[in-house]
Amino acid sequence: MMTIITPLVLLGVMLIVQFGLAYHAQNVLSGAAQDGAAAAARRDGTPAGGEAVTEALIDVSASALLASSSTTAERIGDRVVVTVTGEVVSLIPFVDSLTVRASASSPIEDFFPQGESS
Repeated sequence: MMTIITPLVLLGVMLIVQFGLAYHAQNVLSGAAQDGAAAAARRDGTPAGGEAVTEALIDVSASALLASSSTTAERIGDRVVVTVTGEVVSLIPFVDSLTVRASASSPIEDFFPQGESS
């Protein structure tokens, strides 16, 4: 009886850790996407600059956590949208990695001199 329970308990612990890593990766990607959107939305910012900021943050904070990631940033109307997708490293053999996705948008900054309106 003990020989059956031990592997099941270990599998359960590994599943909990795997989903914990996915949750953490989701939070990291969300923060990186928010910072990338803010950088791209600055008056002198570009979507490519937002992508670069996002990818740099992911490289620093989640390089060991993600097997791969991709970032896109685009200007849609008066907003910048940054979307990040990543595959979390799998701890459990023979199980596909989990995919996490985060997206953030920010209004593009605009300057109007005093007395002028939009």
